Amino acid sequence: MNSYVINSFVGEGSFGRVFKAKHKDTDAVVALKVIRKKGRSSKDLKCLKQECDIQRQLNHPNIIRMIDSFDTDTELVVVTEYAEKELHGILAKEGCLNEEQVKKITWDLVSALYYLHSHRVLH
Repeated sequence: MNSYVINSFVGEGSFGRVFKAKHKDTDAVVALKVIRKKGRSSKDLKCLKQECDIQRQLNHPNIIRMIDSFDTDTELVVVTEYAEKELHGILAKEGCLNEEQVKKITWDLVSALYYLHSHRVLH
């Protein structure tokens, strides 16, 4: 965690907390997903690390790129690209999408799913 400066809290889910951060050396803006180890079995942690290994190999314009992952004594930290926009935020701001926007989003999703499935990754 020493390589990153946390800028803001983004959200929290069942797996952990997400922060917007900046890499100290490169100034790259990233997302840090901080997953608590406490309460997780060694099998669960092994599966999470395997998922990180898989995600690290993915390279598609519609899939968030994983930059790094590392362990601390109490947490597993996954570093990914930071997505400035999310569909929920766009819908909240604009109310609804026009047909062309829906087509574009649908195409992007199908393209990403096709890529995953062609690489034998299920989502």
